[in-house]
Amino acid sequence: MVGGTGVHLFFILSGFGLGLSQKIQPAIFYKRRFTKILIPYYLVIITIFAINMFYPIYKDDGLYALLSHLFLFKMFSEDLMTSFGYHFWFLSTIIQFYLIFPLIFYAKEKLSNSKCILLSLIISICYWILISVLNLSDERVYNSFFMQYLWEFVAGVILADYYKHKRILFWEQNNILLCFMAIIGISTMAIMAMKGGRIGQTFNDIPAALGYTSLSALIFSITSKTIKPLNRLLIFIGGISFELYLTHMVTFILLTNLFEFIVKIEADILVSLVGILPISTLLAYLLHKLFAVLVSNANATFAQQVN
Repeated sequence: MVGGTGVHLFFILSGFGLGLSQKIQPAIFYKRRFTKILIPYYLVIITIFAINMFYPIYKDDGLYALLSHLFLFKMFSEDLMTSFGYHFWFLSTIIQFYLIFPLIFYAKEKLSNSKCILLSLIISICYWILISVLNLSDERVYNSFFMQYLWEFVAGVILADYYKHKRILFWEQNNILLCFMAIIGISTMAIMAMKGGRIGQTFNDIPAALGYTSLSALIFSITSKTIKPLNRLLIFIGGISFELYLTHMVTFILLTNLFEFIVKIEADILVSLVGILPISTLLAYLLHKLFAVLVSNANATFAQQVN
Protein backbone atom coordinates (compact mmCIF):
# COMPACT_ATOMS: atom_id res chain seq x y z
CA MET A 1 0.00 0.00 0.00
CA VAL A 2 2.89 2.34 0.70
CA GLY A 3 4.66 1.33 -2.50
CA GLY A 4 1.63 2.29 -4.55
CA THR A 5 2.40 5.91 -3.77
CA GLY A 6 5.39 5.56 -6.08
CA VAL A 7 3.05 6.25 -8.99
CA HIS A 8 3.62 9.95 -8.34
CA LEU A 9 7.34 9.50 -8.91
CA PHE A 10 6.56 7.59 -12.11
CA PHE A 11 4.73 10.58 -13.54
CA ILE A 12 7.44 13.03 -12.48
CA LEU A 13 10.11 10.87 -14.11
CA SER A 14 7.97 10.39 -17.22
CA GLY A 15 7.69 14.16 -17.59
CA PHE A 16 11.41 14.51 -16.90
CA GLY A 17 12.36 11.98 -19.56
CA LEU A 18 10.13 13.51 -22.22
CA GLY A 19 11.16 17.02 -21.14
CA LEU A 20 14.73 16.27 -22.21
CA SER A 21 13.56 16.43 -25.83
CA GLN A 22 14.99 19.38 -27.71
CA LYS A 23 12.06 19.70 -30.08
CA ILE A 24 8.86 17.82 -30.79
CA GLN A 25 7.75 16.55 -34.18
CA PRO A 26 4.36 15.01 -33.36
CA ALA A 27 4.38 12.25 -36.00
CA ILE A 28 7.86 11.02 -35.05
CA PHE A 29 7.16 11.47 -31.34
CA TYR A 30 3.99 9.39 -31.45
CA LYS A 31 5.61 6.69 -33.54
CA ARG A 32 8.57 6.33 -31.17
CA ARG A 33 6.52 6.46 -27.98
CA PHE A 34 3.83 4.04 -29.07
CA THR A 35 6.31 1.66 -30.68
CA LYS A 36 8.38 1.54 -27.52
CA ILE A 37 5.35 1.20 -25.23
CA LEU A 38 2.72 -0.66 -27.22
CA ILE A 39 4.77 -3.51 -28.70
CA PRO A 40 5.87 -4.85 -25.27
CA TYR A 41 2.48 -4.05 -23.75
CA TYR A 42 0.54 -5.89 -26.45
CA LEU A 43 2.80 -8.95 -26.35
CA VAL A 44 2.55 -9.21 -22.57
CA ILE A 45 -1.21 -8.67 -22.41
CA ILE A 46 -1.80 -11.29 -25.14
CA THR A 47 0.41 -13.73 -23.21
CA ILE A 48 -1.52 -13.07 -19.98
CA PHE A 49 -4.78 -13.61 -21.89
CA ALA A 50 -3.47 -16.95 -23.22
CA ILE A 51 -2.37 -18.08 -19.74
CA ASN A 52 -5.70 -16.98 -18.34
CA MET A 53 -7.58 -19.18 -20.81
CA PHE A 54 -5.95 -22.33 -19.41
CA TYR A 55 -5.30 -21.19 -15.84
CA PRO A 56 -7.91 -18.54 -14.94
CA ILE A 57 -6.20 -16.23 -12.50
CA TYR A 58 -8.32 -13.32 -13.80
CA LYS A 59 -11.68 -15.08 -13.95
CA ASP A 60 -13.74 -12.05 -15.01
CA ASP A 61 -11.41 -11.04 -17.84
CA GLY A 62 -11.89 -12.52 -21.31
CA LEU A 63 -11.73 -11.62 -24.98
CA TYR A 64 -13.60 -8.34 -24.58
CA ALA A 65 -11.14 -7.26 -21.89
CA LEU A 66 -8.25 -8.17 -24.20
CA LEU A 67 -9.72 -6.07 -26.99
CA SER A 68 -10.10 -3.15 -24.57
CA HIS A 69 -6.33 -3.26 -24.01
CA LEU A 70 -5.41 -3.69 -27.67
CA PHE A 71 -7.69 -0.89 -28.88
CA LEU A 72 -7.13 1.30 -25.81
CA PHE A 73 -10.78 1.78 -24.90
CA LYS A 74 -10.40 0.29 -21.43
CA MET A 75 -9.57 3.78 -20.15
CA PHE A 76 -13.26 4.66 -20.61
CA SER A 77 -14.68 1.69 -18.69
CA GLU A 78 -14.55 1.22 -14.93
CA ASP A 79 -15.01 -2.56 -15.34
CA LEU A 80 -12.16 -2.90 -17.82
CA MET A 81 -9.72 -0.33 -16.47
CA THR A 82 -7.86 -2.80 -14.23
CA SER A 83 -8.44 -6.01 -16.18
CA PHE A 84 -5.60 -8.58 -16.25
CA GLY A 85 -3.99 -6.78 -13.30
CA TYR A 86 -4.94 -3.75 -11.26
CA HIS A 87 -1.69 -1.93 -12.08
CA PHE A 88 -2.55 -1.72 -15.79
CA TRP A 89 -4.62 1.41 -15.15
CA PHE A 90 -1.29 3.28 -15.33
CA LEU A 91 -0.89 2.48 -19.04
CA SER A 92 -4.12 4.31 -19.85
CA THR A 93 -2.94 7.42 -18.02
CA ILE A 94 0.54 7.53 -19.50
CA ILE A 95 -0.88 7.08 -23.00
CA GLN A 96 -3.14 10.06 -22.36
CA PHE A 97 -0.04 12.06 -21.44
CA TYR A 98 1.69 10.97 -24.63
CA LEU A 99 -1.30 12.19 -26.63
CA ILE A 100 -1.23 15.66 -25.09
CA PHE A 101 2.54 16.01 -24.64
CA PRO A 102 3.12 18.09 -27.80
CA LEU A 103 0.57 20.58 -26.37
CA ILE A 104 2.38 20.60 -23.01
CA PHE A 105 5.70 21.11 -24.77
CA TYR A 106 4.22 23.99 -26.78
CA ALA A 107 2.82 25.61 -23.61
CA LYS A 108 6.22 25.32 -21.90
CA GLU A 109 7.85 27.08 -24.82
CA LYS A 110 5.36 29.96 -24.60
CA LEU A 111 5.11 30.33 -20.82
CA SER A 112 7.70 30.73 -18.10
CA ASN A 113 8.45 27.70 -15.96
CA SER A 114 6.69 29.18 -12.93
CA LYS A 115 3.54 30.02 -14.92
CA CYS A 116 3.55 26.59 -16.55
CA ILE A 117 3.71 24.69 -13.27
CA LEU A 118 1.19 27.04 -11.63
CA LEU A 119 -1.30 26.62 -14.48
CA SER A 120 -0.96 22.83 -14.41
CA LEU A 121 -1.41 22.78 -10.63
CA ILE A 122 -4.58 24.91 -10.90
CA ILE A 123 -5.96 22.54 -13.55
CA SER A 124 -5.25 19.50 -11.36
CA ILE A 125 -6.76 21.09 -8.24
CA CYS A 126 -9.89 22.10 -10.16
CA TYR A 127 -10.18 18.53 -11.41
CA TRP A 128 -9.77 17.14 -7.86
CA ILE A 129 -12.57 19.43 -6.70
CA LEU A 130 -14.79 18.44 -9.62
CA ILE A 131 -14.56 14.67 -9.12
CA SER A 132 -14.98 15.11 -5.37
CA VAL A 133 -18.14 17.21 -5.76
CA LEU A 134 -19.55 14.70 -8.27
CA ASN A 135 -18.60 11.75 -6.00
CA LEU A 136 -16.43 10.24 -8.73
CA SER A 137 -13.14 10.15 -6.83
CA ASP A 138 -13.61 6.45 -5.99
CA GLU A 139 -13.81 5.43 -9.64
CA ARG A 140 -10.55 4.44 -11.33
CA VAL A 141 -11.54 5.92 -14.68
CA TYR A 142 -11.79 9.37 -13.11
CA ASN A 143 -9.07 9.30 -10.44
CA SER A 144 -6.55 8.10 -13.02
CA PHE A 145 -7.48 10.60 -15.75
CA PHE A 146 -4.42 12.55 -16.83
CA MET A 147 -5.58 15.82 -15.24
CA GLN A 148 -5.33 14.14 -11.83
CA TYR A 149 -1.53 13.95 -12.28
CA LEU A 150 -0.99 16.82 -14.72
CA TRP A 151 0.86 19.06 -12.25
CA GLU A 152 3.50 16.43 -11.38
CA PHE A 153 4.03 15.41 -14.99
CA VAL A 154 4.57 19.07 -15.87
CA ALA A 155 6.84 19.40 -12.81
CA GLY A 156 8.99 16.67 -14.34
CA VAL A 157 9.14 18.56 -17.64
CA ILE A 158 10.21 21.73 -15.78
CA LEU A 159 12.87 19.83 -13.81
CA ALA A 160 14.22 18.55 -17.13
CA ASP A 161 14.44 22.15 -18.32
CA TYR A 162 16.50 23.11 -15.25
CA TYR A 163 18.68 20.07 -15.82
CA LYS A 164 19.27 20.90 -19.49
CA HIS A 165 20.04 24.59 -19.06
CA LYS A 166 21.34 24.92 -15.50
CA ARG A 167 22.59 21.38 -14.82
CA ILE A 168 20.47 21.19 -11.66
CA LEU A 169 20.12 17.58 -10.53
CA PHE A 170 17.04 17.33 -8.34
CA TRP A 171 18.20 13.91 -7.07
CA GLU A 172 21.46 15.30 -5.69
CA GLN A 173 20.31 17.82 -3.12
CA ASN A 174 21.30 18.11 0.54
CA ASN A 175 20.52 14.78 2.23
CA ILE A 176 19.23 16.45 5.39
CA LEU A 177 16.81 18.51 3.30
CA LEU A 178 15.71 15.41 1.36
CA CYS A 179 15.17 13.51 4.63
CA PHE A 180 13.12 16.38 6.05
CA MET A 181 10.95 16.64 2.91
CA ALA A 182 10.46 12.86 2.85
CA ILE A 183 9.26 12.79 6.46
CA ILE A 184 6.97 15.81 6.07
CA GLY A 185 5.57 14.64 2.73
CA ILE A 186 4.90 11.02 3.69
CA SER A 187 3.51 11.96 7.12
CA THR A 188 1.13 14.54 5.64
CA MET A 189 0.07 12.09 2.94
CA ALA A 190 -0.66 9.39 5.53
CA ILE A 191 -2.64 11.72 7.78
CA MET A 192 -4.75 12.99 4.89
CA ALA A 193 -5.38 9.43 3.68
CA MET A 194 -6.32 8.04 7.11
CA LYS A 195 -8.25 11.00 8.44
CA GLY A 196 -9.59 12.63 5.30
CA GLY A 197 -11.36 9.69 3.69
CA ARG A 198 -11.61 9.52 -0.09
CA ILE A 199 -11.34 13.31 -0.40
CA GLY A 200 -8.15 13.27 1.65
CA GLN A 201 -6.74 10.56 -0.63
CA THR A 202 -7.65 12.63 -3.68
CA PHE A 203 -6.00 15.80 -2.40
CA ASN A 204 -2.88 14.26 -0.85
CA ASP A 205 -1.09 13.94 -4.19
CA ILE A 206 1.16 16.94 -3.50
CA PRO A 207 2.65 15.69 -0.20
CA ALA A 208 2.74 12.14 -1.60
CA ALA A 209 4.76 13.22 -4.64
CA LEU A 210 7.05 15.39 -2.50
CA GLY A 211 7.62 12.68 0.11
CA TYR A 212 8.11 9.72 -2.17
CA THR A 213 10.35 11.57 -4.62
CA SER A 214 12.48 12.96 -1.78
CA LEU A 215 12.80 9.51 -0.20
CA SER A 216 13.81 7.93 -3.51
CA ALA A 217 16.34 10.70 -4.18
CA LEU A 218 17.74 10.24 -0.66
CA ILE A 219 18.16 6.47 -1.13
CA PHE A 220 19.78 7.01 -4.53
CA SER A 221 22.13 9.67 -3.13
CA ILE A 222 23.21 7.57 -0.14
CA THR A 223 23.78 4.39 -2.15
CA SER A 224 25.72 6.21 -4.87
CA LYS A 225 28.21 7.36 -2.24
CA THR A 226 28.39 4.51 0.26
CA ILE A 227 26.72 1.36 -1.14
CA LYS A 228 27.71 1.42 -4.80
CA PRO A 229 26.75 -2.22 -5.61
CA LEU A 230 23.21 -1.47 -4.43
CA ASN A 231 23.22 1.75 -6.45
CA ARG A 232 24.22 -0.17 -9.57
CA LEU A 233 21.40 -2.62 -8.86
CA LEU A 234 18.94 0.28 -8.63
CA ILE A 235 20.15 1.62 -11.98
CA PHE A 236 19.89 -1.86 -13.51
CA ILE A 237 16.31 -2.24 -12.24
CA GLY A 238 15.55 1.19 -13.68
CA GLY A 239 16.73 -0.01 -17.08
CA ILE A 240 14.22 -2.88 -17.13
CA SER A 241 11.50 -1.16 -15.12
CA PHE A 242 8.87 -1.14 -17.88
CA GLU A 243 9.20 -4.87 -18.51
CA LEU A 244 9.16 -5.51 -14.75
CA TYR A 245 6.03 -3.39 -14.44
CA LEU A 246 4.29 -5.31 -17.22
CA THR A 247 5.08 -8.81 -15.92
CA HIS A 248 5.64 -8.63 -12.17
CA MET A 249 2.03 -9.12 -11.09
CA VAL A 250 1.21 -12.16 -13.20
CA THR A 251 4.62 -13.64 -12.33
CA PHE A 252 3.96 -13.03 -8.64
CA ILE A 253 0.54 -14.70 -8.78
CA LEU A 254 1.77 -17.74 -10.70
CA LEU A 255 4.83 -18.28 -8.50
CA THR A 256 2.83 -17.67 -5.33
CA ASN A 257 0.40 -20.41 -6.37
CA LEU A 258 3.33 -22.66 -7.26
CA PHE A 259 4.97 -22.19 -3.88
CA GLU A 260 1.75 -22.62 -1.92
CA PHE A 261 0.11 -25.55 -3.71
CA ILE A 262 3.03 -27.56 -5.07
CA VAL A 263 6.03 -26.83 -2.87
CA LYS A 264 3.73 -26.22 0.14
CA ILE A 265 5.55 -23.00 1.08
CA GLU A 266 3.48 -19.96 1.94
CA ALA A 267 4.63 -16.97 -0.08
CA ASP A 268 5.22 -14.49 2.72
CA ILE A 269 7.30 -11.31 2.47
CA LEU A 270 10.60 -13.20 2.78
CA VAL A 271 9.72 -15.71 0.05
CA SER A 272 8.49 -12.87 -2.17
CA LEU A 273 11.72 -10.89 -1.81
CA VAL A 274 14.20 -13.77 -1.90
CA GLY A 275 12.42 -16.18 -4.22
CA ILE A 276 9.90 -14.41 -6.43
CA LEU A 277 11.47 -10.98 -6.99
CA PRO A 278 14.76 -12.33 -8.45
CA ILE A 279 12.81 -14.56 -10.86
CA SER A 280 10.59 -11.64 -11.88
CA THR A 281 13.67 -9.49 -12.43
CA LEU A 282 15.37 -12.14 -14.57
CA LEU A 283 12.23 -12.53 -16.68
CA ALA A 284 11.99 -8.77 -17.11
CA TYR A 285 15.65 -8.62 -18.20
CA LEU A 286 15.15 -11.33 -20.84
CA LEU A 287 12.01 -9.63 -22.12
CA HIS A 288 13.85 -6.30 -22.20
CA LYS A 289 16.40 -7.83 -24.58
CA LEU A 290 13.67 -9.36 -26.73
CA PHE A 291 11.60 -6.19 -26.90
CA ALA A 292 14.68 -4.13 -27.77
CA VAL A 293 15.18 -6.28 -30.87
CA LEU A 294 11.51 -6.13 -31.85
CA VAL A 295 11.31 -2.35 -31.41
CA SER A 296 14.55 -1.86 -33.33
CA ASN A 297 13.20 -3.92 -36.24
CA ALA A 298 9.92 -1.99 -36.16
CA ASN A 299 11.79 1.33 -36.25
CA ALA A 300 13.95 0.13 -39.14
CA THR A 301 10.85 -0.90 -41.09
CA PHE A 302 9.24 2.47 -40.41
CA ALA A 303 12.38 4.31 -41.56
CA GLN A 304 12.45 2.32 -44.81
CA GLN A 305 8.81 3.14 -45.50
CA VAL A 306 9.46 6.84 -44.88
CA ASN A 307 12.49 6.83 -47.21
